[in-house]
Amino acid sequence: MFPVLSVSAAGALLALASAWPPAFAAAPADPDTPVRPLVHRSTLAARAASAPAETAPGDWRAANERVRAVGGWRTYLREANAPEPAASGASGGTR
Repeated sequence: MFPVLSVSAAGALLALASAWPPAFAAAPADPDTPVRPLVHRSTLAARAASAPAETAPGDWRAANERVRAVGGWRTYLREANAPEPAASGASGGTR
């Protein structure tokens, strides 16, 4: 069984090797050799289609004043590091 498997595997490899190189790359130095057309697919096109619409930039002075009024960047840091409040009644009690 194993010799038959190896002979069939060798035959498959020989068949694949005879099909290489493909016809479009047969003579790379010949300027008349047909080549595949170039295709460009933007990696950003899908992102741009799903991105929210951009808003006009606001007044940066007003934005800075708003941050100062709420306590500055340290306030935002405290909010970001604050623990999440426990959901009331979602767990169904203690076990």
